[in-house]
Amino acid sequence: MGQCELTPQSMTNAFDFLTLEIILLLVISNVLHFFLRRLGQPSIVSQFLAGIIVGKTVLLRGTKFSQRSGGIVDYFDNVVLTCRFIFMFLIGLEVDVIYLRQTIRRSCLIALANIVACIALALVTSSLLYHYLASDGAHMPLFILTIGLFLSNTASPVLVCIVTELKLVSSKIGKLAISSAVVNDLTAVVAYVLYSMEFVSSGDFVKGSPGRLIDLLVWGITITLAIFFIKWLVKILNARNRKKRYISSIEVWLVLIIVGAISFGMEFIGYNNTSVSFFLGLAFPRRGPTARTVLDKLMFPVHHIILPLYFSGVFVKYDLSNLSGKGAGRMIGIAFLVSFLSMIGKVVGTIVVTRFFFKMRLKEGAMLGILLNVKGYMDIVFISIGGHFQLWGINSGLVLMFTIIINTFIACPVARLIVSWERRAYRYNPQSLEHLGSDGHIRILTCVHRQHDIPAMLTLSNLCAGNSWSLISVYLLHLVELTQKYAVTLYNQRSSHSSNWDSDSNDIKQVSVAADAFSQDTGLFVRQLTAMSSYRTMHEDVYLSAEEVRACLVLLPFHKEQRYDRKMVCRRDEKRQLNLKVLQHAPCTVGILVDRPMSTGMSIGMSSTAANAHSTDRTSTASTDPETPVPVTPIGPVHQVAAIFFGGPDDREAASFLARIASHASVNATLIRFLPNLEDSQSKNWSSRCMSEFALISEQDMQFEIDEQFIAAYQQRYIAPGLVTYTAQHVSSGPETVTALSSMAGMYSLFIVGKGGPHLSTMMTGIRDWEECPELGPIGDLLASEDFMDSGSVLIMQQHKVSSNKSRGR
Repeated sequence: MGQCELTPQSMTNAFDFLTLEIILLLVISNVLHFFLRRLGQPSIVSQFLAGIIVGKTVLLRGTKFSQRSGGIVDYFDNVVLTCRFIFMFLIGLEVDVIYLRQTIRRSCLIALANIVACIALALVTSSLLYHYLASDGAHMPLFILTIGLFLSNTASPVLVCIVTELKLVSSKIGKLAISSAVVNDLTAVVAYVLYSMEFVSSGDFVKGSPGRLIDLLVWGITITLAIFFIKWLVKILNARNRKKRYISSIEVWLVLIIVGAISFGMEFIGYNNTSVSFFLGLAFPRRGPTARTVLDKLMFPVHHIILPLYFSGVFVKYDLSNLSGKGAGRMIGIAFLVSFLSMIGKVVGTIVVTRFFFKMRLKEGAMLGILLNVKGYMDIVFISIGGHFQLWGINSGLVLMFTIIINTFIACPVARLIVSWERRAYRYNPQSLEHLGSDGHIRILTCVHRQHDIPAMLTLSNLCAGNSWSLISVYLLHLVELTQKYAVTLYNQRSSHSSNWDSDSNDIKQVSVAADAFSQDTGLFVRQLTAMSSYRTMHEDVYLSAEEVRACLVLLPFHKEQRYDRKMVCRRDEKRQLNLKVLQHAPCTVGILVDRPMSTGMSIGMSSTAANAHSTDRTSTASTDPETPVPVTPIGPVHQVAAIFFGGPDDREAASFLARIASHASVNATLIRFLPNLEDSQSKNWSSRCMSEFALISEQDMQFEIDEQFIAAYQQRYIAPGLVTYTAQHVSSGPETVTALSSMAGMYSLFIVGKGGPHLSTMMTGIRDWEECPELGPIGDLLASEDFMDSGSVLIMQQHKVSSNKSRGR
């Protein structure tokens, strides 16, 4: 577009057309998404198409409209630049830093394999690609290198958008795809920096500018200083708002202005602000009200305004209509060929690493490779670089631009397929601690109703980390009853105090502050969620949240609370109905905690130990890098935890939970197995033959064999090394069982028991007759009874069971 004189009239016209174009982009992208989402396409495809329609390909192609636009495309570049900085900062802020560090080796290997495979394919097909894409006299080695980088790059912003929209963030493939895409994209940024350092000027790889090396050093130092400054600023803001859920709007704008100034400053001196914004978001401290406020503030405008403008703006200034002229079929065929080569390189490279190094299934590796084949902004940068060094012409650049659209169209249905596959795998595979093992990554959804539940519930979650936080992800779900009065109050607060970020309900604020305090004291990173609904449908929120985060354990507080006089009282019977519904419909293992804070329960003992455990070495470590997992080294008292084992899947789940927390240095774990006396076991065969429930007896015999195998493996892995102490109790009747359990009063701060099903064993005779809360099971109800025992908390476990009838029904 030619030069235009910057008069007030021309600037006014440009601003008017820019505003009109932004409105058209938002409207058209939403209209297209309304139809395309029924075809399984996420919103990013609609945004790409909206950019093509509004840009030079369709709308700006008209002569009269294009002349009156007065350089609108050039002005729109500044809008895209601003959107890119905000979006990349949000991506860095949302990346799971702990998981990224855990999988950095795997991600680097996948990225390296993809780069090698794609460059090898570019080398093999160099003659064909050079013939159809390269301009006359193009430097052959530089052409192969550039096209290889184009094929191997993965657009992490596009991938994050697709994975987030399809709710794949918590899945194994989704997380690995994001971490691999980040590494791949950063590699592309490094390659771009090398290009910008003029090492490739005039086709000579030897020439370079020493001044650029100094600039690169200054760039690295500036980024490092900016990261330390951001951390220092966030630390001050968190300290000023320690007892608040959110920081003020002025403080939010201060953070965003500083981040923007750093990003645009790096852009001004000649460096791309993509990596700068991403690194600032990646290093942003996650704990405290500052990160929570920034996320909440950016989430809506980014996903509804900034993303459509950013992805649409990519195609605004390109005229793809040239592909419809003479030789259009050949050019489109070349575009599909390039897209196919990129997909083959990604799939082959990913399968080689995931299959032979990490033992992943072939289907997982192939889907991950196709998902990593998405293209975006850095690919457009490589296209521009190729045009700058005269490696290809305008039409060849448009062909490569068209491959970006093709790759995105292909990746989106594959992402949908992964979503359905992950959901089926989650629903129809056992989500239990017994199948996970003590060394598997556990995701815990901890549910609370108010601040009173925080210490015990989060302490129990903290113990599951064992001696390493790299194996645990804790999600705190605050369950809020949404009544009509509460809804009106909340609406009035937010309407009259729109600038007050801390205007939420006092209960929500107290829970958030208590969780932040626990996280700061212990170092455990807790992801906070809030669900508002009536108690009638609240179990659906728990179910959907557990499925979304791929939880394998849901922890619920008991509906009764211990008063100061150690009496258990029920304040809301709706909480009991909620627990019953969750036990019935939960997609994973469920644990109900009966806390006794007025005795040796979880709240009074475990939480203080957790705080003491991290008050020495970790205080300095957490303050400098709070995302780094540090082994637990407590100095507080050691707590006695016992699991009661009678047999059955729920008791095996209780023993598995005990094994999980046994590696925690503040826990002494004991497994107490109840066995029938020899005379009782000899008479069992005679009595069982006199019963009519042969199917139930057969099931019990099968469970008995499974229990024996479980105990044998448990003995070898946990008892023999000394992690768990084993004790056997021989009883012959229900009263003897009650006597044995009553003798343990005051010995343990936590009892872990299985809910269990109907028992025919004589060890349970008469116990069910005393049940007050059947959802706790016979032993759990007995231990939770204030008449039987008033000290020590009780955790009741129900193992997840996959229903074959339910599977067929769906």
